[in-house]
Amino acid sequence: MQDRSDEPQHIFPTHPAFLVPVEIKDADPVIYGETGHKGVFTTSDIPKGEKDIWVWTDRVIAIHHNELDAYIEKNFGNDSKMDIQIFLRQGFILPQSSPEEGEKQEDSSTKGKEDHYFYSNPTDAGRFTNHSNEPNIGMDGALRDISAGEELFMDYSFHSNPIWYQNICSKYDVLTEAQVVQESKK
Repeated sequence: MQDRSDEPQHIFPTHPAFLVPVEIKDADPVIYGETGHKGVFTTSDIPKGEKDIWVWTDRVIAIHHNELDAYIEKNFGNDSKMDIQIFLRQGFILPQSSPEEGEKQEDSSTKGKEDHYFYSNPTDAGRFTNHSNEPNIGMDGALRDISAGEELFMDYSFHSNPIWYQNICSKYDVLTEAQVVQESKK
């Protein structure tokens, strides 16, 4: 994986793939039960309905679930369980969707097979977007007016939770996104 931390930031007004100015900083340890947990915080007001908050870039990589163990072995080895846990917690599974009308499955490498892929964004600040049962952003943008300084939250419950994802998270003692949602309801 190429280190892009020294890329010119003029491509984006803020951290790569955020289209609104944000900063990454420690999230509230009262919420997360640990210090050092990161979150994404807006540095300017975002009006309800604003759609241009985050954009999918080539920084997000898709790893087929059949190749995930090999990817972990190659990139983390056997001695870095904490790094593997962070990798898994900062990734996500898209909800399953069907190919569009008239589109053949092979027209896209992942279209219609989204829950067969683990999506990792190791150099994209979106990986620090945390879950809330009362999110302020969603797939369609800002769900309410957001004030400068607020942490940006999304609802993880729309992500898929296939058995292969549950198994690999269990193997490395990591909560799946569905488990994060359940824990947050307690």
